[in-house]
Amino acid sequence: MSKPKSHNTKVKNKNLDFSVTQWCSLFGVAVFFLFFSYQSGLFNGFSFDFELPIYEALMYVFAVFLVVLAYLSRYMNYDRPEFPVGVGMLLIPLVYWISSFQAVSYHNAVMMVFVTALYAVFFLSAQSLISTRATRIAAELILYVSSYSIVIFGILNAMGHVYRKHAIWFTSGTYRLSSIFQYSNTYAGFLLALVLCAAFSAVNARLRIVSWIHAFMLVPIWISLMLTYSRGALVLLPVLALAVLIFLRLDRQIAYGGVLFVSAAVSLMILGPFTDRYVEIVQSVLPEFEGAPANLRSIWDWVSWQNWLWLIAAATVSACLTEAIRAAQPWLERRLAGLEKYRFSSLVLPAAVVVLGGLAIGVVLRTPVAEKLLPQSISERIANINFRQHSVLERLTFYRDALKVSADYPLLGAGGGGWNALYEKYQNNPYISRQAHSFFFQTLVEIGWIGLLFLIALIGIIFVFYLRHYWKERKQQPGHLVFFILAFSILAHSMIDFDMSFVYIGALVFFSLGVLGAVYRDKIRLSRLSILNQARWRYLYPAFLGLMSVTMIVQVFQEYTSAHYYQKALNMAVIEQRPLHDLLEPLDQAIANSPAHPTYTYTKIEWLSQAYRQTGDRSYALQAKELIERIKMVEPYDRLIILSEYRNHKDLGEYKELMEALEDGISKFQWDIQFYEAAIMEYAVNGNSVKAADPDRAHSYWNRGMELYEEVLRRKQLLALLPEEQLQGRDFDVSNFLRQAVGQILFGQGRYEDAVAILKPMIETDLSDVYNRIGVRYYLAALHMLGQSDADLMNRLIEADSNEKAYFESLLQ
Repeated sequence: MSKPKSHNTKVKNKNLDFSVTQWCSLFGVAVFFLFFSYQSGLFNGFSFDFELPIYEALMYVFAVFLVVLAYLSRYMNYDRPEFPVGVGMLLIPLVYWISSFQAVSYHNAVMMVFVTALYAVFFLSAQSLISTRATRIAAELILYVSSYSIVIFGILNAMGHVYRKHAIWFTSGTYRLSSIFQYSNTYAGFLLALVLCAAFSAVNARLRIVSWIHAFMLVPIWISLMLTYSRGALVLLPVLALAVLIFLRLDRQIAYGGVLFVSAAVSLMILGPFTDRYVEIVQSVLPEFEGAPANLRSIWDWVSWQNWLWLIAAATVSACLTEAIRAAQPWLERRLAGLEKYRFSSLVLPAAVVVLGGLAIGVVLRTPVAEKLLPQSISERIANINFRQHSVLERLTFYRDALKVSADYPLLGAGGGGWNALYEKYQNNPYISRQAHSFFFQTLVEIGWIGLLFLIALIGIIFVFYLRHYWKERKQQPGHLVFFILAFSILAHSMIDFDMSFVYIGALVFFSLGVLGAVYRDKIRLSRLSILNQARWRYLYPAFLGLMSVTMIVQVFQEYTSAHYYQKALNMAVIEQRPLHDLLEPLDQAIANSPAHPTYTYTKIEWLSQAYRQTGDRSYALQAKELIERIKMVEPYDRLIILSEYRNHKDLGEYKELMEALEDGISKFQWDIQFYEAAIMEYAVNGNSVKAADPDRAHSYWNRGMELYEEVLRRKQLLALLPEEQLQGRDFDVSNFLRQAVGQILFGQGRYEDAVAILKPMIETDLSDVYNRIGVRYYLAALHMLGQSDADLMNRLIEADSNEKAYFESLLQ
């Protein structure tokens, strides 16, 4: 009787076979990283303005994944960690999907399901495709070529040869480089990871030419990092460098530290003159006003060429010094071989660096050394590094507010985009931040503690599994450590900023995590899962993933189509200026394809409201009301929708519903002074309108208006308690509009002295403004009731509007 075949005999040997589908899939991955990154890093800003490129990337990635599945169905081993870890990754988009059923912004929740599904695709693709040394080298090449092209693009902008909006942005008196990301802190986090990876590859590369390229690129990376003016990245850099050192053998630690030091030193030597010319170039290139063309520099421009020469010379010196360090490595390895036998030898150099680095940082920060070494703008930024600076205090506020949100949505969160929808309800002060400035806190808000723990567990398991096996072959110093450095560094920086809101960055991280999960998958066998390798079972998993991919493509294409219909409607309205019935045709198609999209529905509401005000046809206002009621079911926290609801009720004369909308706005946007202004004004005006017929109701309106005014004053006192270094955010003060509304209420209540006190600042305002005239009118009336007058002010008021005399007399009656 013959011996039964093992379940694994049905699985192809992926280490020996050449697979067309494998290399075609890798080519598809390369296209994504090389080209889609230039769509502003595929920033997911929870706004229509950022959605189209993401939809295009999603459809492309899911289509490529179908090719990956053709490879996976033949070569996947279910009795290896690849399968359970892959299922663990799929739990992340699954939790986002479940949380979307209770989401505070359904459209954004669905968008995050799409985005996390894309991350899962990159993770699963890396796990499946990166199975040989050749494919690992290909993956490394893809990431480096993509990353270095972004650095070069940023340098081209800095030299004035290329202009991209917000690739360089002026803030806090400095021109901050941001390359494709249009946000300097994310670019700094990306460069932080890249400089650590490039230094490792410069030391570890087998081929001299490969080492030389990485060493050469270190100088442009350092220069770009300094020009981001990111203090957070500079603070994290030594910490992450020390973390990397621990995983290198002793001679490589010295070489790695040496390469980082010499490349940084060479970069600092040219940073001063480079920055001076950089500022000169940027000032001449950037458009004078929005929409104006950029004044690009010629490739032969001498000022730009001086910077190119400095950069090339410094990069060449860095490469030569790196080559000298590499040449000394064999000697170092022999000399330090004895120390390698000791268990904690890998910690000796990091410990020494901590001590010496701490002393060096203290010298730099407490003496004029930084001012002499660095340009003034950069030295000032470094000198201001402390835990009391506004950016630190503001982030701590974001994180405390995120915990407040999670207390109300603890298990599954508020759905994707939950922070963007809810932060104004829970915020400590009136800041504006549509991102929580932390990947992990934002994840907590979106999918709760269950989702966050799933995510942390997945990342932790992959890191532990990889490092546990890597440590056993640390002496061979395998090159795949670069994927750990990349993922670990970006995730570390994303703890204090929203790097992962850029889909390109998120794809980089999860692709790297997938590679880490694939490297040592053959070290463990899960025998109980071997049955899944049989033909009758092995195709179920790829078939399920294929079905999900096709479903995603269909749903994303539907959103993509609706976005194009919406753009067509806008084009017809703005450029062609077509009549309303023509505009509504493509807009209705957009809404039909994406009924939960707030932007499309809000646009139709506004157009219908404008038609009502122009024609007086009540049917337009009623159609708008129906749309508002429907969209509020899935977007209850959309500020524009709530304001549209208020205006719609005002158009229809529905006072009770109007006030409910404003009260709803105040409860959800507790630091938005405009809601308080509108509500107090409505309570004042409507109190005046019913005081003769129903004095009790008038006083109830006025009392509520005064309660809201007292709340404004209370919140102003809270703002006074903010640390001096922390910025308040938006204005939150008693405006003239609010002042005159409160003055009306006080006058109606017979509190004439209080009315005079609050309205007096308005006597110096511009009386061409109707609300300023109302305030002055009530001020004069209150004076009259107190037996006083101001003839000059009365003359000014009547000069501004001759009807004011009649209005004034009607008040006295």
